[in-house]
Amino acid sequence: MVLKHARLWKCCSATLGVLILGGASFSAAATAPMKHKGDVTPAAVTPVAEGAPSIHTGAVPTATFDASGRLWAVWVFGPHLYVNHSTDNGNTFSTPIKVNAEAEKISINPEARPHIVVANNGNIYVSYAIKLKKRFSGHVKFSRSTDGGKSFSTPTIVNDNRDMIGHSFPSLSINSRGQIFIAWLDARDRLAAKRVGKAYNGSALYYAVSNDNGASFQPNVRIADTTCQCCRISMAVDSNDLPVITWRHIYGDNIRDQAIIRFTDKNSFSLQQRISEDQWKIDACPHHGATLAIDDHGSYHVAWFTNGDARKGLFYARSSNQGQQFTAPLPFGDLNAQPKHPSLLSIGDTLYLAWKEFDGEQSHIQLMQSHNNGVTWQATQTIASSSSSSDHPFLINNSGKAYLSWHTSAEGYRLLPLPAEQSATVDPALLDFVSGSMAQISAQQQPPYIISFWSIDCPPCYKEMKMWRELEKQYPSMKVILISTDTLEFREEVIQATTDLGVAHFESWQFADSAER
Repeated sequence: MVLKHARLWKCCSATLGVLILGGASFSAAATAPMKHKGDVTPAAVTPVAEGAPSIHTGAVPTATFDASGRLWAVWVFGPHLYVNHSTDNGNTFSTPIKVNAEAEKISINPEARPHIVVANNGNIYVSYAIKLKKRFSGHVKFSRSTDGGKSFSTPTIVNDNRDMIGHSFPSLSINSRGQIFIAWLDARDRLAAKRVGKAYNGSALYYAVSNDNGASFQPNVRIADTTCQCCRISMAVDSNDLPVITWRHIYGDNIRDQAIIRFTDKNSFSLQQRISEDQWKIDACPHHGATLAIDDHGSYHVAWFTNGDARKGLFYARSSNQGQQFTAPLPFGDLNAQPKHPSLLSIGDTLYLAWKEFDGEQSHIQLMQSHNNGVTWQATQTIASSSSSSDHPFLINNSGKAYLSWHTSAEGYRLLPLPAEQSATVDPALLDFVSGSMAQISAQQQPPYIISFWSIDCPPCYKEMKMWRELEKQYPSMKVILISTDTLEFREEVIQATTDLGVAHFESWQFADSAER
């Protein structure tokens, strides 16, 4: 789209708020890769199970809040899985409850960690992976508490294939209707191919659903073939109350990039989409999965690590059309500080992104915030540090308040409130509107949405933007994209105007190419 009469656009842009019906968009971390195809625990996080079971001396604690604000955590201590809770934001914890009476070799790989969710009815569900005698073999197990965490059911095996092969790296989620979803990496198809002399690279992604509060699970269903064997799966529930899943997929000749699918109902799902063509070619296990968050407007947000030919480091991308396309990957983190293992959390219009870095002496948890759902980001903050070995960082939500959940060998388990929002100011970066930008916008949006051209010297435009702001209050899912026709010399004035008008959280562009005029 070429605008040849700049002054005409500048003076009349208020009459040209455009309703666009088209588009598409979508998006989901680094230790040295391990040359194997199974579940191996990095020595740096291997605990010594001595004394009484404790979340502080246990392994890979994973936590979540229930609707009342009670913190629930699942963790491993020796051959047993434990659950306990805290009513004072992690300062003290209840007596641990043992989940598995029978001793098991439970995976404490941070990528294949146990998971915990609390249902609306108060039931508590946990999933975890166990290792079998044969190398790289295991089962995915599930247990539930229907008495408020006082006791847990005898764990059951979720994978209905019982061969002594890999079934591991489970992820657990629940929707508002109480349906429980478990997804994991499974080697049964690789074994079947081997039996008939066919090649099969990697594992497969499987899932199972429970419709009866965890009393039973439906038969296993394959989602995708040829997945990476040892990167965590990320799963979140979208605005349709159905799961969205990201995983590391094997493309072609061992290209291992992130992929995504969404469920269209509890028993079917969309075609898989590639989040980013990073071109990470590696015949080994990166042990680096992605993180996924879905905001109140239905946009998907993904962050991940790659060491590909196309890009290296940590990256963020988002999709506003249910994963059909993603924005261009946005790099973050310090490449010289081994950035890894990001975690995303969406609360309202605020998006939190945390990750871990190492400066040679200490591990630091870094945080960025976006107050317009990932369009722009504020400066990085260091929110926690440790000189000891440490787990992955996780961000969790307690009724609109964001917390860091982190475990280190020296400090034990820590639950830290995230820093307050840095006022209502938004990172003032504007996107450059150049040749091809209109096609990019169209490709990244889910219809319907509004594009509004405006200028700082167009009084009717100001009235129009106030109208968009008021309409947004009535229709929170309405997407408005602002495009300033002012030249780059007026960049600060454009930023100030959007701030004064209360629309700085809208996605904003500014003409940056004379060819667009």
